[in-house]
This record gives sequence, C-alpha cells and structure tokens, in this order.
Amino acid sequence: MKEISVQINPYLEYIDSLLLTGKYNEITMPVVGYGLMTDEINEYTTGIKQLFENHRSHPVYSLIEAMIPEGFTFSRPVELALSIGKDGEFSMQYALSDFCMTCCGGRLRIEELLRQMKDLEKETEFFSFCHKNKGFYDSYLNKAREVAEAYPYVTLLEHEYGVTKSSYQLVISSLMRGNFGIVFEDEEMKQPHLYAVLSTHGFGLSPNILFHEFSHPFINPLTEKYDAVVTQYREAYERLKPYKLPGFASGYGEWQECVNEHLVRAMVIHLLQKCNLCEEATEQLHQDLYCGYRYIPLLLESYEYYDRNRETYPDFETYYPELLQVFREKIEEV
Repeated sequence: MKEISVQINPYLEYIDSLLLTGKYNEITMPVVGYGLMTDEINEYTTGIKQLFENHRSHPVYSLIEAMIPEGFTFSRPVELALSIGKDGEFSMQYALSDFCMTCCGGRLRIEELLRQMKDLEKETEFFSFCHKNKGFYDSYLNKAREVAEAYPYVTLLEHEYGVTKSSYQLVISSLMRGNFGIVFEDEEMKQPHLYAVLSTHGFGLSPNILFHEFSHPFINPLTEKYDAVVTQYREAYERLKPYKLPGFASGYGEWQECVNEHLVRAMVIHLLQKCNLCEEATEQLHQDLYCGYRYIPLLLESYEYYDRNRETYPDFETYYPELLQVFREKIEEV
C-alpha cells in the first residue's frame, strides 16, 4: 500500500529564504493584501537573515525581483524548487508546467536563476546551515506523520478518481504562507508524482488539508484539458460574485480557478464523510459556503451520483464533463 512520505525539501527552504530576505513581501503585499512569506521571528528565521545579510547585493536578488511582477508568486517558486534534483547541481529532474514556465519568464531565465542560486549557495553554504537546523522541524514533522498515518488517504483518493499516481509527498515549510498541490510527470514511470506543500503558519494540519492539496493534482489538469467545456459555464461566475469575499479571501480569482476550488472543496467534504468524519465535513461545508462556494451542495449530490454509477463512469475524468453541468443551475440560498 502506498504511503505519504513526509519531508523537508532543502531547495524549497533555499528559495523561500531568498524570498524572505528579499523584497517579495514588499512587492506582493499591495496586490495580495498580506505577506506571502512569514513575519515570525524565531531562531530559524533569525539565522537565515543573518546568513544572507551580507549577500543582498548578489544578482540573484535583482533577478527574482524582476520575475515577481511577471507571476513568480504563490505556487510558482514552490514548483520550481521541487523540480530540482537532489544532486546539488541545481539541475531540473522534473519538467515544469507550461503555466509555471511562463510565469518564471521562460527556460533561459530559469536556467539563469538556477545558476545564480547555485553560486550564492556556495557562498553561504545554505544547505549546511539547513542541515544543522533540521531539529527546528522535528515537532512539525512528528505531527505531520501522525496525521498522514491516521487514514487511508491514498486508497481513498485513487479509488475516487479512478487513477493511480507514482508517489505522494508531504512537504513542510515554515517560511511561506499558504498551501499548495503540485504534480510532476514521471516519463519513466508514466505516472505522476504528487506533492502537498504545507505551511506551518497556524499549522492546522488535518485530513481536510491533505485531501484538499492532494486533490488539486487530480482535478486541475482536467480543468485545463476541458477548458472549452469549462468556459461554457462562465455565467456561473457572475452568479457567484455577490457571495465571493473581497480580493483573494475566497481563494480564487478567475473562473477556471473558481471551478478547481469548488470541485476540490466539495471532494474534501465527500472524502471526509467516507472517513466517518461527519462533524469535520459539516464544519468544512459551512466554512466553504461562507467563503462563497455556493455550488458545493449540488456538487456533493453529483459526487454521490458518480459513486453510484462507477460502471458507467470508471474514473473521474469520464464523469468530469457531466459534472460541470452543475454550474448551469441557479444558486439556492442556504
């Protein structure tokens, strides 16, 4: 049986350290409304700031600052970090998504960034610093392993979506804010590697969060693949606007993102119910409705229909176009 591997990724810690000690928060805060890097002061963050204090003139900082307005924010630095191999040479073991590649400014800019990162790492010996401070994460890793072993997440996910994945990685970081689901294709295995990347900010690690982040790599590619069908239901976005919280508070911006979040959040509730976590499922539903996800009750009904008709729909993709018909319906007040 596949298990979730819990880990710290040194390359993610390194990129996050560069963002933390650079102008990332300063540049993104006016747009997002909050800092995307932690503002916590502890032994670890203090050590990082001291380590890079005399290196702020290194060209990697100006390069990153030029990339941020072009989209090098949120999950893009995370995806880039996780794509790097573990040989210390800053070479990429996984191909980036087209979206991430575009937001990073293309292959040539990425290659330049990796060269500059490698150069600065030699100057600062960051990986050695990271190894010496690994004890900082012990309590977080113990908690993560406890939650990751509590329920058969992989079995439930692969049965519900009807496909298998090569591996499931749970990566913890204390430097960023926000959680992300990342997927990389493995050309040899012909099955993707899934990553749930969780911030320790508020560290409310729970089955809800694991189901959420591991569902994105199943659902997001389908929304991209069936973009033409998704666009047909765009009117639903207008119906949702009165319920959407300001800015990014609801967790989505444009329509495709809204679809992904609706489907993922409804699936979280669906899977929580399968774990007999009914109280958690009800609480999650109330929270999502408050955030403006008013199609979730209809999606939950549609998921039940999907479960009852797996002979017709052997996997989630075969049902996906029909599932989208939910967005034709009017929103009922709840």
